[in-house]
Amino acid sequence: MVNTWLDDVASTIGFDKLASELPVSVAPSTLFVICGLAFDIFLQFYIEFTGSTASLFENPFWLAIPITIYAGVHINRDLKRRYQGALRRLQINRRVQNPAQFQTLVSGKTRWTLFTLSVCIIVINLVYFVTIPTILADGGLASLIGNFVTVPFVYTPVVIDFIANYLGIQLVLPRRLYSSEFELDFLDPERIGGLRPVGELVKHSYYYTVFGITAFALFIYAPEAFGNLFYSPVQPSPLINALFTIAWLAGASVMGYGLWVFHRFMRREKKEKLEELDRKYRDAMECPWDITKRKIPDTEADRIDDIEQRMDNIASTKEYPATFGMWTQLLIGIILPKGVQVFLTYVI
Repeated sequence: MVNTWLDDVASTIGFDKLASELPVSVAPSTLFVICGLAFDIFLQFYIEFTGSTASLFENPFWLAIPITIYAGVHINRDLKRRYQGALRRLQINRRVQNPAQFQTLVSGKTRWTLFTLSVCIIVINLVYFVTIPTILADGGLASLIGNFVTVPFVYTPVVIDFIANYLGIQLVLPRRLYSSEFELDFLDPERIGGLRPVGELVKHSYYYTVFGITAFALFIYAPEAFGNLFYSPVQPSPLINALFTIAWLAGASVMGYGLWVFHRFMRREKKEKLEELDRKYRDAMECPWDITKRKIPDTEADRIDDIEQRMDNIASTKEYPATFGMWTQLLIGIILPKGVQVFLTYVI
């Protein structure tokens, strides 16, 4: 089973031992999140039955958030599994001098730093902007526990783990390939330099981002489509709209940057190899700079044919994203979250 950062965190607090006692195989992170979400849902029912109104009952679309968090645990594991599979298919150990640099894209220390900063921001927001009296008035002690315990220590680690994985795949991986001695496979029959495993990984990581942003759009904007039937605790506003747009643009921009680096990397590799072969090609013939006088010595004919074939292989290699289908899939992924928001806000 693939081990994630959240598995390490959950194991630290004893969920590995608890998982080992179960009759079914469950990862420590999965068990940790299931317990945390079950506790959060219990708090929702407790708030409702003690006279207050819980978010779950005001806005059933609230369930989109815990569902997304639970899915996020499996998404993080799937991304790591896909990444390790991509490295194996690239045979990275045989193609770079320091394959260890690709084993971990974002360190555990960086993830802990992001998590700590996020928890600090959440607590500061709750104490100084939302205020504790307001939280107690809305849902009592159960609401206070949910805001100060469940959100920062159950929801946030899953989100941080995903953000780290996403940034690692979209930003760190392209830069490390670009700066390493890794070379494209110009014998790839698909004519994309043997980078399909990496391209698929980039696409899947972005699709998961689209899933998360779309779930957030449903939580915020879907209740508005039902008039007074449902109520969202987070009302659409210019600030919320701006935050949603920033998240949407950030996800797409990060992916765009990663694709741009891959494009530059492939273009550089093609240029260097073509220039190298061109020098050999011209050295092997007479009058190489005059097409009307160019002559191919009989002794060099086979060599020149081989060079020409190699140059054709390189020139026909496409730079990622390489096909209309790839571009179409990426564009749909970019448009979908904003389309859902606009549809729920202005159409319904």
